[in-house]
This record gives sequence, C-alpha cells and structure tokens, in this order.
Amino acid sequence: MDPILVQFGPIVIRWYGVMLATTIVFGLFMAYRYGPRYDIPTAQLDRLAIPFIVSAVVGARLGYVLTHLSEFADPLEVLRVDHGGLSSHGAIFAGLIVLWIAARRLGTSLWSLADIISFTIPLGNIFVRFGNFMNGELYGDPTSLPWGIRFPGTTEPRHPLQIYEMIFGAITLLIGVRVARRRAFEGQVFWTIMVLTSIGRIFLDALRSEERIWWIIAPGQIPAVLLVIIGVWFLRTRRASTQSSPSSQSSQSTSSGDV
Repeated sequence: MDPILVQFGPIVIRWYGVMLATTIVFGLFMAYRYGPRYDIPTAQLDRLAIPFIVSAVVGARLGYVLTHLSEFADPLEVLRVDHGGLSSHGAIFAGLIVLWIAARRLGTSLWSLADIISFTIPLGNIFVRFGNFMNGELYGDPTSLPWGIRFPGTTEPRHPLQIYEMIFGAITLLIGVRVARRRAFEGQVFWTIMVLTSIGRIFLDALRSEERIWWIIAPGQIPAVLLVIIGVWFLRTRRASTQSSPSSQSSQSTSSGDV
C-alpha cells in the first residue's frame, strides 16, 4: 500500500485526497438525483453545494483536532491538512448546521435536505476508508484470521477495519437507496443511514483497543450511541405519526415518486 497515487516532480496526488473528492462528486450526484423528487429545486442545490462542502470539511477537521488535542501543540498545525485527519462526526454536525440555516433561508424542509445529502455518509465510508487503507492507518487489533493484514509500522497482522467499513458502507448505501425510493416521511432516509452507520461504528470501533479511553469505550462510539438513540426515536415517532395520518402519508408518497 502506498498513500501516493501519482507524483509529478513536486506535485503529489494522494489516494486520500482523490477518494475524498470522489465522495463529494458522487454525493452531489445523489443529491441532484433525489432533490427534485423531494421538492427541492436544482437552483437551491446550486446555492447550497459549496457552503455545505466547505462546512463539512472544516467541521471534519475541527472535530478531529478537538478529539486529538495532544497532537496539536502548535496551533498552526491545525491548518496542515497533511497532519492528522478528519472526523466524520464533525462533518455531520457542521453539515447539519448549514442545512438548518439553508432550510430557514430557502423556506424548504430541513429533513428533506438531510435526506438527499445523507448518501454522502456511506459513500465516505466506501471511498475515504479506501484512502485510509492506502495510508496504512485506522487498522484494528491484532488478528490470526486469514485476511489479517500487516500494516506499515505493525509487527503482526491486524483487522483491516477500513475494508470492513467499506463493506458496511456499501450495504448501508443500498439500504438507503431502497428507503429513498419509498420514503414515507421527511428525514427517514437520513436517520436510517445515520442509525445503520452508527451501529457499524459502535461494533467496529470495538476492534480498536488502542483508541479506547475507558474500558471498551472508544471516542467515536460515544456520539455513535447518541445518534442511534436519537435516530431510533425519530424514526419510531415519525412512522407512528405518519401511520396515524393517512392523508399525510399519501402526500409524502406523491412527492417522493418512484425511481
């Protein structure tokens, strides 16, 4: 594995950057595909795309810095994107803030915006985790399983957690698309993807004992548990509300349409 995809003299193109860009491109494709079906005009997506991308990247960076303060004794190191990494939970938090502001200004639904953007989450687990794999980072505990991989700097085979997350991300994406085709209420796609992704994070982070801060708890598991609780509550209450209001359900089905 080599973090560098190609190099032309001083110009270096890294796998991680290419995979991050690929996530953004495919995420925008899905947003533009489903936006009009959820009554979000393309013009609104044009205005939202760049602010959302910038806020998600900045939020991801700040999220990583705040959870790894010991790595940034020099504040200027925060600006060095080649030092450290990004936090998915930071990106989600910042992205939701921008979506909330956009929904108020554009007079559209926050949860419909979240639904069309949510595909970026499993896409990131597919593509960005491949970048992590090529960087030889974010691997798991030692394992004797036949697919264990000896990563740079390790002395024994480790769980390839990046590949596990890629597989789980692909499954989550397929389920998300299926839910999107039959969306019964606003926010269903976003919270379905969020709950599935968080469940995967909880279980897979259990294979990273080096990251534990207490007992079997890793930093990424804490927000993941909170997101599962909130997501399950949201899905249950909205589904119950929709089932008790046939006219609302019919309206949602009409606006969603078929793929």
